[in-house]
Amino acid sequence: MTTAHRPTWKAAVGRANQGGWSAGGAVSTAVSALEAPGQLSLKTLRKPIDKKKALRESLLALQEAEAKSSAKAPKRTLDAATEERAQQRLLKQTAEVDVAAIQAKYDDSDVEDDDDDNDGGDRSKTKAVDKDNDDSDGTDLDDSDSDDDDDSDDEDDEAALQAELAKLKAEREAQRQQAAAAEAAREQQQDESAALVGNPLLAVAGTAAASTTKRRWNEDVVFRHQAKGEPQVKKRFINDTVRNDFHAKFIRKFIR
Repeated sequence: MTTAHRPTWKAAVGRANQGGWSAGGAVSTAVSALEAPGQLSLKTLRKPIDKKKALRESLLALQEAEAKSSAKAPKRTLDAATEERAQQRLLKQTAEVDVAAIQAKYDDSDVEDDDDDNDGGDRSKTKAVDKDNDDSDGTDLDDSDSDDDDDSDDEDDEAALQAELAKLKAEREAQRQQAAAAEAAREQQQDESAALVGNPLLAVAGTAAASTTKRRWNEDVVFRHQAKGEPQVKKRFINDTVRNDFHAKFIRKFIR
């Protein structure tokens, strides 16, 4: 709440040290820490940042850091005797390689000269294959018999699977029919119980309007329509506190 409307009971007066009255006119040189300036430097706008220069400086700093870390990392020292033994082992391994044998193995220069020899070899290979085919004629019959047995087994398995599938379908159909019958019985029981306790005059079979009928809470009140035939008094507005209808009604009720 404001006090601007209240009178000044006590006027504001200066302090004893204000104007140096208590010190004989000398102003005190003591300064509070809260009165000292906090910002002693002028704030200026920063210059726009050169992105290329900043990127170059960051890359140089990264290279310097990598160089320092690599210089600090301990270097792997190899003994001279160990290095000499490793070189001797490497020379020994390379000396054991037969270069001439490898070249002779993968040399294709004499392919044209050996065409006739290759033809003879092919004929011998063909004869060997024919002989193998003759030997395998006896085993083909056994293989065909085993194939027939496998086919018959597969057919039996497929017939068993089909029978199992038909059985599962029949069980599911029976369960579905049983559930439908139970649901129908439950609905019939609900309808019978509702008919026993409900109002038959409001029950309209086959229509959904009966379930959506809404009635007010005071529909069945005894004295609900008692003032239905009374004349309605039209309200008037009179801009006078003595002659208006409310004042006249008040006088008739409490004074007269």
